[in-house]
Amino acid sequence: MVRVAFSPHPLLLVTIVMAVCATFPHAVMAIDLSRLYGHISSKRNGDACHPYEPFKCPGDGNCISIQYLCDGAPDCPDGYDEDSRLCTAAKRPPVEETGSFLKSLLASHGPNYLEKLFGNKARDALKPLGGVDKVAIALSESQTIEDFGAALHLMRSDLEHLRSVFMAVENGDLGMLKSLGIKDSELGDVKFFLEKLVNTGFLD
Repeated sequence: MVRVAFSPHPLLLVTIVMAVCATFPHAVMAIDLSRLYGHISSKRNGDACHPYEPFKCPGDGNCISIQYLCDGAPDCPDGYDEDSRLCTAAKRPPVEETGSFLKSLLASHGPNYLEKLFGNKARDALKPLGGVDKVAIALSESQTIEDFGAALHLMRSDLEHLRSVFMAVENGDLGMLKSLGIKDSELGDVKFFLEKLVNTGFLD
């Protein structure tokens, strides 16, 4: 990977260092030249990242540009920026948006409604599956529907039913969604949401 970044002219660096050495001769050994580039102080754990490097590596707090996420070359020391779950989630709707979507369906149809999608364990506002947030995270991070089923310990029959719903949407069969009780006013949003998952490899 080739990266192009602005670097101060070497003569300028030498001039700065010489000026510091002349003024503080006993402090030369304590100089951290990398600070002249403005990186180290902005990448410590307690500091916020700059807008042009907004992603903070969880291990050491280094900040990297979004363009280096999931590009095939690890930039975080532990390789977190190439983690498969992170890279899958980057292509999916945000977890908060997914959670809000699921909550809106529950508010509209009742706490047991999502049983029609995810099976018997999805009753009581998804509590047996760990709650709405856990399901939203699993939808975001699971590369495939099999991974999703494993993450939430879904029964095979429930997983196959969910697969049939996704396949119906993929084939443009909105009758399946209507049979689940999805209102006409909700069809567009539900279809868009499910298609987003399909288009990012959920059925692969």
